[in-house]
Amino acid sequence: MINKNFDPILKQGMWRLESRPMIASVAMEMGAAIYRVGDGTHTLVTNATANFEGIMAEAIASTDADYATSLKMKKVWVPLCPRAEAQFTVGAGTFTTADIGKSVKFNDSKSVAVDTAGTQFVMTKYQSSTKGEGFFNLAIS
Repeated sequence: MINKNFDPILKQGMWRLESRPMIASVAMEMGAAIYRVGDGTHTLVTNATANFEGIMAEAIASTDADYATSLKMKKVWVPLCPRAEAQFTVGAGTFTTADIGKSVKFNDSKSVAVDTAGTQFVMTKYQSSTKGEGFFNLAIS
């Protein structure tokens, strides 16, 4: 895993590295999940957002020269199919093998809430009590 957040599992035909326009003045870690905002920009997901777009492949820091610039282009891992899997970090709850197949909500832009039923992420593989694999629900808009 390249970071402590979401990490795409790079199998052929599943993910592509692309540039996306970002919202102004929002710091984002590498591995954070983002969604499409109605104005054409992208920002961090919450446990109530839809329109998942991808996983940040580069960070945005408040010290960046273009931090306050709207529509700045940043690299994002974009899923190419609905079953493009990613490793995830548990942000809330207790992850066990019994959770495999459950659909849950994001805890924040960097993790899932494994004990909170929702439609944002489906858990498919147990790795440990703090890590697993799954896929994002691309159908919610």
